[in-house]
Amino acid sequence: MRTRTLHSMGLAAAVALTLSFSLAGCSGGGSPSNSSSASGTTSGSASTGDQITLTIGTFNNFGYDAPTATMQGADLYSKYMELHPNIKIEPTVAALSDDARSAFTTAIGAGSGAYDIQAVDIDWMPFIMDNADKLVDQKASLAANDYLPWKTQQATTPDGKVLGGGTDIGPEGICYRADLLDKAGIPSDRDSVAAWLGGANATWDSYFAAGAEYVQKSGGMPWFDSAAATFQGMINQVQYSWVDADNNIIASTNDATKALYDQLTTAASDGKQSAGLKEWSDDWNAAFKATDNTAFATMLCPAWIVNNIKNNAGADFKGWDIADVFPGGGGNWGGSFLVIPSQGKNIEAAKDLVAWLTAPEQQAAVFTAASNFPSSPKAEAASGVADKVEPFLNNAPIGKIFTDRAKAVSVVPYKGSAYFDIQTKMADALNRVDVDKSMTPADSYTQWLADVKALS
Repeated sequence: MRTRTLHSMGLAAAVALTLSFSLAGCSGGGSPSNSSSASGTTSGSASTGDQITLTIGTFNNFGYDAPTATMQGADLYSKYMELHPNIKIEPTVAALSDDARSAFTTAIGAGSGAYDIQAVDIDWMPFIMDNADKLVDQKASLAANDYLPWKTQQATTPDGKVLGGGTDIGPEGICYRADLLDKAGIPSDRDSVAAWLGGANATWDSYFAAGAEYVQKSGGMPWFDSAAATFQGMINQVQYSWVDADNNIIASTNDATKALYDQLTTAASDGKQSAGLKEWSDDWNAAFKATDNTAFATMLCPAWIVNNIKNNAGADFKGWDIADVFPGGGGNWGGSFLVIPSQGKNIEAAKDLVAWLTAPEQQAAVFTAASNFPSSPKAEAASGVADKVEPFLNNAPIGKIFTDRAKAVSVVPYKGSAYFDIQTKMADALNRVDVDKSMTPADSYTQWLADVKALS
């Protein structure tokens, strides 16, 4: 889940994406009797006894609610309450990850006011790790579930506590406007687009080269939506970008990240490839169905963003598609966890609900309903996931595409305590160049260096 860590992980751990992983073999405290099975049978406070109200805070669309006119969901809350008559779930949904994060960090700092269960974005995880003593260890209650090894590691403290149940991950393809490519005289079927972007050998160079061709053939139409959004995919392929394994800030001296910044801003500004839209703004939302010069041809496409595209363009809009390709081979953008603040009054019941919501069957149901791709290998292989087709994306086989893209992920970036703030300042720097056009790339980078220095 977006939008958008953690502990250093090597390549060997990351390429184990397709292997099942169970926490049952790990040592740790807690009682397995607190866990819920995927079928909904439980023991302990969640299934018997006094009436309990559980509050849960999420953001964007986790797919747990009943479907509405604008949001897709699997109605899992209603199902859980039917299975557990003494449980009443009271959900609160924030519009954006940042909104939820602000309220959550305030509540944790104050020692009161947090929900019984809080959904946290992957980029919050450094804060989660820094406040491990204020959160519940869920290692035992999650033992029956399977998660990708690197997903679980992102929520695991150095002393072995598991602070969150993994929900989705964000494997990325490239979503594109087939109608705009057709208009520019460029073949728009999925296989042709994937090959044009570089296929299995796609790089950021080949992506921007295709963009230059599109801009020229389309008469100056933009290639991608936003420099800041595109940079998110680029930086997630760097294991140590802003912080090293010892939590030293290396942002200002990292030649690799500076090269990415230069490559992107050159394409965005000099190459006129960016639509110059600030992600999540009203203008960005409107551009998904535009036909004028604000209409962009491609965007980085983690699984969770499919519903954003559909909602912004309208479910009946024809033109969007997705290619099974990604520059650099693979990348993961986003993914979330469900954590339990220790200040809560219903911790055992909260453990049961987290275990049930993140079990393979429920993860599969969420993908079927809301396209949030599972972090459970068992769920990835389930009917309704592996064979899912998305009518909005020209009947694209998104189950297969996102499974392929998940297998292609080869880097799990390390995001230490300073990562979130530095990345936010980088987004500001890119927006100064791309959206406001108030600074040159060089001047905005200089300002970013000053911002990073001030943070440290």
